[in-house]
Amino acid sequence: MKSEIVVLAMLLAGTLVGCGKSETGEACTAAEDCKDTQCIVGGSFPEGLCTPACDASTDCPEGFVCISRSSGICLATCTSEASCTESRGTDWQCREESLEEGGGVAMVCIGA
Repeated sequence: MKSEIVVLAMLLAGTLVGCGKSETGEACTAAEDCKDTQCIVGGSFPEGLCTPACDASTDCPEGFVCISRSSGICLATCTSEASCTESRGTDWQCREESLEEGGGVAMVCIGA
């Protein structure tokens, strides 16, 4: 009986830890879908996108930069169209966008 309780507790803990929240750069339909981020939907973000607000690229997770859209959002960097379509699908492309801080541009995955 004791071992059954331990197994049940472990299963319950595993269910509660994940809670199905999407990480930065993953698809979403509402902010509640995202872990510690906002959900940007429509326009250049097919299927929605979990992304934190940012003032500079240092506010973004590794592999993301802060671009000047929606008052600063983190988007994944890319080097080719394939890197975006493989991870996000054919509605995404690798495109140059302006950085939020300090001027300049970066290549990022964004909707077509």
